[in-house]
Amino acid sequence: MASIQDVASLAGVHRSTVSRIINGEGKFRADTKRKVELAMAELNYRPSAIARSLATASSNMAGLLVTYYTGGFFGEMMEQVQSELDKHGKFLITAQGHLSAEGEREAIRRFHHLRCDGYVLNSRYLSDDELRELAQEPIPFVLLDRQVSGLESRCITFDHRLAAKQAVRCLIEQGHRKIACISGSLSRASSFQRYQGYVEALQEAGIIQDPGWAEEGDYSRESGYRAAQAIYRACPEITAVFSCSEEMTLGALLFFHQHNVAIPQQLSLISFDSVGLCASLYPPISEVHFPIREMAQSAVELLISQIQGQPSATCCHFQPELRLRDSVHSRLKADGF
Repeated sequence: MASIQDVASLAGVHRSTVSRIINGEGKFRADTKRKVELAMAELNYRPSAIARSLATASSNMAGLLVTYYTGGFFGEMMEQVQSELDKHGKFLITAQGHLSAEGEREAIRRFHHLRCDGYVLNSRYLSDDELRELAQEPIPFVLLDRQVSGLESRCITFDHRLAAKQAVRCLIEQGHRKIACISGSLSRASSFQRYQGYVEALQEAGIIQDPGWAEEGDYSRESGYRAAQAIYRACPEITAVFSCSEEMTLGALLFFHQHNVAIPQQLSLISFDSVGLCASLYPPISEVHFPIREMAQSAVELLISQIQGQPSATCCHFQPELRLRDSVHSRLKADGF
C-alpha cells in the first residue's frame, strides 16, 4: 500500500507539499498540483480519513438526525443531505431519534463522540429550551423543519398552516362544504399546524366542523386506512378529504377503492406530498407540495457556512405550492351553479 512519502517521491516534491494539497491548504502552481494528482493516481493512493482528521482538526463528517429511516420522506431527506455533503467532501453519519427525546439526545451524543463537524437536526421531541442550550456548545447545527425562538438563524422552516389552508380553501372554492381531514399526531408541532390550517379555512368560510370529520393518523399507510374508515363510516355525507401526508393518502385510497368510492366523482381528495408520489397515483392526486429536497439542500448550505464561519444567504423559510390534478371535482358544476 502506497504511503504519502511514496507519492512525494514520485512527484518530486516534499511530503508536506503533498499533505497540504490533499487538505486544500495554501496555494500551489497548477503543474505542482497536477504532478501530485498524477502520482496519487499511479500509486492508487487514498488519503486516510483518520489522518486527515488529525491533521486538520476536522473529521469531515456531518450528522443527520431523523425520526426514522423508513418512508419516502426521510429517504428523500437523507439522499439530498448526502448529495450536498458530497460536494463539500464530507461524510454523512445518520441516526434515528426513535420517537423520543432521549433517543434524539443519544443521537447527538453519538455525533459528538464521532467528532462530527456539525449536525442537521430534524428534531421532533427535544424541547426548545434544550435546543437553545445545545446552541451554547461550539459545534454548529441546523434545525430542519423546526422553528425555535432565538435560533432563527439556524432554522429551515416551512409554512405548514398556510399550506393546509390553501388546500382546504381550494376544496371550498369548488363548492365543497363537508370536508374531512386525516391529520398526523397533533402532539407534533407541524401536524398541529396543518390541522390548524384546516380548521381556520373552514371557520373563515363559515363552515361548522362536524367532530366526525377529523381523525388522527401517524403518517403511516395503515393509519390513513383506519382514519378513512372511521371518517367515512361516521360521516358518509362528506364530499372531500384533506390528507396530511402522502403515505396516509395511500392508505385512505385503498379503503376508498375497496368500498367503491370513486375519486373524484364521489369524493375529492387533496394531499400533502414531499416525494412526488401523488402525481403517479390514479387518478393523479392534487397536492400541496412540501419541498423537503430544497429544504435539505438549504440546511446543508447553511451548516457548511456555519462550519466555515461565513455568513449565509441561504433561504430559511419556504412557502407552499398547490398542484391541482384530477382528484378534485367541482360541486358547483355538479349542482348546476
